[in-house]
Amino acid sequence: MSFFTDAPRNRPLFPVPEQELFGYNGRPWVEPPHEYIVPAILPWSMPLGRAERTIVALRGIEVWPESVSFQLSVYSRDLLLDEPGEGLIDHRRVPDYNALLVGVLFPDGRRASSETISVPSATKPDQPVLRAQGLGGSAFHVDHEIFLWPLPPDGPLELIVQWLDRGIDETHTSFDGTAIRDAAKEAGEIWPGLPAREAHGLPVRRVGAQAMITPAWPRESQAPPPLPQPSAPRAEAPAQPRRGAPLPTRLPRRAR
Repeated sequence: MSFFTDAPRNRPLFPVPEQELFGYNGRPWVEPPHEYIVPAILPWSMPLGRAERTIVALRGIEVWPESVSFQLSVYSRDLLLDEPGEGLIDHRRVPDYNALLVGVLFPDGRRASSETISVPSATKPDQPVLRAQGLGGSAFHVDHEIFLWPLPPDGPLELIVQWLDRGIDETHTSFDGTAIRDAAKEAGEIWPGLPAREAHGLPVRRVGAQAMITPAWPRESQAPPPLPQPSAPRAEAPAQPRRGAPLPTRLPRRAR
């Protein structure tokens, strides 16, 4: 007997927009390549900062071919956030040094942190990139992904946290950068050989109320006919009173 007793559906219960995954854009400093790579997992878990009622902890590390994602969680006996999806680490134009801050220090002295705004760059940066994102949780537990590019060089990589509002002073935790680089070799590609997205001239197909980028228009499709242009309204002549009828109390409006 089959576990799933319903017959196969001919189509999804809800319509799915037509869209195809294109090849990797080749910009590893922008974000983790979740759609293209299965990362290597380093099951390193430990507290990174601790106070009486708050703990900042590492739950593990995802290693990509050219970057790293630290899975970081905050636990508290007090209310953290009403909306956990927003996260507790906020890139700001003017840093808030009392808030939760995260940074890294490479063995060669390069550094990156959540102190300032981290905007994705179209060109390869000359400094490390660190970007924090909230992943949800609850009112007393919030998960984060700390994205770091590039891979650290051989030697000790330091991960630094500070949260003065919660009584957590600057705390350094050291990791083996060589082990992280070795793990990157185990990251696997999911869709080898995907076609690259064209840089210009991509047509747009409208699916329902949403515009989607698609590889090409169907050959039989043609441009829709132009919409008729509205004509100017004609001026209506003022109504003439009938003979014997009383005159109107208001004059008719002139046509605009």
